[in-house]
Amino acid sequence: MADLSPKTSWTADDAAHLARRAGFGISPEAASALAAQSLDAAVNAWVDGGADRTEIDAVLGATADVVDEPARSASTTAGAVDAPAVPAPHPFLVQGNDAWRNNFSRAQAYLAFRMQYDPYPFAERMALFFHNLFATGWTKVNNAALMLDQYQTFRDHGLDNFDDLLVLVSKDPAMAIWLDLVANDASGSNVANENYAREVMELYSLGADNGYNQTDITQLARALSGWSFTVDQANAISDPTNPNSLTAAAGNFRVYDGSANPDEYLWYMGAAAHLPSMHGAGTITYLGQTFDIANPPSGMVPGEDALRSIVTSRATQCSQFLAQRLIIHFVTGNYAPSDLTDVAAMIRSAGFNLRSVMKTLLKSNYFFDAANRFALVEGPVSWTVRAARALGYDLATADAMTPKGFPAWSSVTDPYFEQAGMKLLDPIGPNGWKEDTGWMNSNTIRYRTMIAAAVALGAGAPQSSDAGLFPSDATRWFPTEPATPQDVLARMVALLQPAPIPTAVSDSWLQALWPSGFSWNATDPTMQASVRELAYLILCSPGGQVY
Repeated sequence: MADLSPKTSWTADDAAHLARRAGFGISPEAASALAAQSLDAAVNAWVDGGADRTEIDAVLGATADVVDEPARSASTTAGAVDAPAVPAPHPFLVQGNDAWRNNFSRAQAYLAFRMQYDPYPFAERMALFFHNLFATGWTKVNNAALMLDQYQTFRDHGLDNFDDLLVLVSKDPAMAIWLDLVANDASGSNVANENYAREVMELYSLGADNGYNQTDITQLARALSGWSFTVDQANAISDPTNPNSLTAAAGNFRVYDGSANPDEYLWYMGAAAHLPSMHGAGTITYLGQTFDIANPPSGMVPGEDALRSIVTSRATQCSQFLAQRLIIHFVTGNYAPSDLTDVAAMIRSAGFNLRSVMKTLLKSNYFFDAANRFALVEGPVSWTVRAARALGYDLATADAMTPKGFPAWSSVTDPYFEQAGMKLLDPIGPNGWKEDTGWMNSNTIRYRTMIAAAVALGAGAPQSSDAGLFPSDATRWFPTEPATPQDVLARMVALLQPAPIPTAVSDSWLQALWPSGFSWNATDPTMQASVRELAYLILCSPGGQVY
């Protein structure tokens, strides 16, 4: 059974466990400060957030990426707008008005930077979790603004009621392109496109063949027909015939039902005064209930009530699906059927309110159980960001360097995230990535060692220490001078927080790194190299892959 009763007391080690699983790690000093609060108050604050965002918002708004962008050739496409020359230097804003600067690696870097420095790490952790659950891929969407707007939805609404989040994702422009809602035309004699209706049940809410059948897929596809988006002139400045040139907040959800178009362009950037007629008419029978898909309840769009019914008509199946995803991300991959049943019951009793669910889970004896410590292989994005938070600069120092902010992260994100097994923003399919042991194989661990070299050694490509991500002076990792090699080890373990390292292994490391005695000299290149090599060994060790 999963003991979901609240833990009655906690320690700095418990606080570090919370921060690893529900964030991206925490310093030993911060863990001690967090543990000084009551568990109830600390977890509530961790989940609810509310930290001062002044510093990070200022950095994100001013980050510069110096480039030299020449003028584009005039397009021969009818109605196209020529792109002007862009002088260098200029601010690179991922979601700015320079729409053609649609850079995938910069979008990845922006997200990694947010994970590293955001004072509300739990929102970033939940966004990463839901990016995997509602996996949507750049390869097909091919637009930075739409992908990052979807990710912002996960940040803003990842603790809402699950049915509310499910509806928001179903109305999301990136998802509409990714799973062909934009092509779902059930008007007249047209056959509805079933792609999204199938996946919303199989991958996003119920699980394969769990409480629905082919007729339900067909009926939900009709309910969601015509769900698409429009684009206004301000968000199509670069080329109003090309959907890949959309800018920030480019997509406005609409049901294509033949009504007047409040914007200038349809999703494929065709100008239109009226929306096409693509929504089906009449009633459907879905999951045993009847819905009039042309006349929704007040406050809903046509077909929305059918989609929302998943969490009520199939509450048991939906709660089990969600419980499994939450357990394998936040608790353990070695769960028993009774654990799944208990967490699913808790989800139902919380009315699928994710804020309540996460507070209960993260305060529980089940979450803090010793058997569940270091019981999950950490995903490569989280693993890299956690190392960066442990060994990197503080925000003010990083922002004073060149290049500063998230452009520096692109030296790590592209191509190392993909090679290590998680191409952030671009899963290979709508089923996302397998977690826990699914992250680890002989190829992905090879690339983890390359990331570890960048983080700990400042070596190889990327030259991350030159890019302003990690200190060139390893003594910055030590608030006080260590007196022995064991002190160095203790500090690096406290920062990187691997699973317990066998004493025989750590002793052999220290003997190899300091074979002729130890004397701390911050300016000695050999000392600096030995400290970095120890950090590298910890990151590459088996215990360094779990959390």
